[in-house]
Amino acid sequence: MARPSDIRNDELRGKVEQAFAAMRAGKGAEAVHACADAYLRHVALHPEVMKQTIPMRGREISRLMRWPALGANMKPETVAAGAPEIEFLRERFAVSEAMTYYQFVLDEILEQQAG
Repeated sequence: MARPSDIRNDELRGKVEQAFAAMRAGKGAEAVHACADAYLRHVALHPEVMKQTIPMRGREISRLMRWPALGANMKPETVAAGAPEIEFLRERFAVSEAMTYYQFVLDEILEQQAG
């Protein structure tokens, strides 16, 4: 099972650990914000991720658009402009929602790290 300690970059590991700690404390919104911060920092450190695409419904879309849309959503126009932003449509999040963002961020960082 993947863990934050598997992340080699100290800064990213710290951000993911912050999200985990917030989830453990029952602070879903704080965890989602930490996950968004970690993911955007990951993208900034590895801009090649912005060029990657995935197939969806017969066409290619930016890999960044896989970011879960549970109320903290990736803005497509910012991805197209090369400066991704996450828009918070609400400020309250359940810990279960935070877990979805957390697992996504952890998986994305570790997949990129593995090469």
